[in-house]
Amino acid sequence: MTTSPEDYLAKAAEALAQLGEAKTQSERVRLQRAHGAYQKLATHGAEAAARAAAKPPKRITPEKQPAAKAEPTFRRF
Repeated sequence: MTTSPEDYLAKAAEALAQLGEAKTQSERVRLQRAHGAYQKLATHGAEAAARAAAKPPKRITPEKQPAAKAEPTFRRF
């Protein structure tokens, strides 16, 4: 099942709402981490596209010809 960025943003908002009602420190930390993870997942596609656009174009290199087998210039007997 593919989840859209809007779904992740909704989950992040839900985690943020639960964070306000959290009673213990461990619960707050868990919800803060969940909120951050959902935010990162929501923006992953846009960040990947931006990174791909920011990369320099691939260098054009000439194709190399296969190396010919070198004949020895002298032979030892």
